[in-house]
Amino acid sequence: MAMKASSSKPAVPQHIAVMNSLIATKQAAVGPKDGRLEVALAISATTTLVTVDASTTPFTTIPDDLFDRTFNDAKVGISDDQMSIFKANLTVLLPEITDDIAQIPENSALPIEKVAELVRLSLLAALKSKS
Repeated sequence: MAMKASSSKPAVPQHIAVMNSLIATKQAAVGPKDGRLEVALAISATTTLVTVDASTTPFTTIPDDLFDRTFNDAKVGISDDQMSIFKANLTVLLPEITDDIAQIPENSALPIEKVAELVRLSLLAALKSKS
């Protein structure tokens, strides 16, 4: 009888996997968005070097350390001239913080994580001003 190779990661019981999926879906629906997905999507719409898989929870990117890089990193490939395109793409995805996005310097040496943090804080401020 052939034995199936066991994976190195223990399998999550089906009932737990279902609950994890339900929780993740509900969190995405009700939780305030932090803007990371939108930043990644705006980058991938600006350069062919970056891809985003939003079907996973959490979403994944190639390169997988996207937020540890700068826009002008060789694996991201956005120039100073393309920063305005990135900002336009981000504005389409997050119109509620258009004024804050407009203030992002068009310098591709910016760390992506810093832009993501500004977006997160801007979204929180916009949410607070609504309540």
